[in-house]
Amino acid sequence: MPTGHAILGARGVLLDAGRGVLAAHGPTALTSRSVTEASGVAKGVLHRHFEDFDSYIAALVAEEVARIRAVEPRAAASAVTAITDVIEQTFTPTMLALVSLAIGRDGVRRRLSDRSPGIPLLGDATAAIADILAAGREVGWVRKDADVPVLALALAGSIYLLSAGTSGALPAHDAVQEVVASILAASV
Repeated sequence: MPTGHAILGARGVLLDAGRGVLAAHGPTALTSRSVTEASGVAKGVLHRHFEDFDSYIAALVAEEVARIRAVEPRAAASAVTAITDVIEQTFTPTMLALVSLAIGRDGVRRRLSDRSPGIPLLGDATAAIADILAAGREVGWVRKDADVPVLALALAGSIYLLSAGTSGALPAHDAVQEVVASILAASV
């Protein structure tokens, strides 16, 4: 005899719960127990929808990659403001926590190895920044001879390093904008 009731969209409920745990408590708090408690389901529901906990984390990363790929700058008057905006939309506490988990868990890295080169999510953030820089070049905000891939890599790496040790929070807006302006100074 069944002991529970069906949960509509259980997979989505579980993924939402994981994002909530990551945003509120960071990567060390993400466990199968914290996810099932936050979602209000039995632990067996998690294992019914995901092969193991690494596949659950890989699913979180895949959804975060899709979110990053959809980021677009809001209205901006310059390359610096557009890039700052994209960075602030991309580098969220959840994204930063997932980078940590993707780097630190062999099973997650194996599952993600064919999805994107380099460090999961950071490569996607770099690509999003490169797209905005390339668009900025088209409208005259960025010099035609600017090395867009190198600038994007420098920006993503700098912002990631600025965020290290900050409990998953981005530095203040002014600090992000200062880094962006400094890196782009010779290219705008």
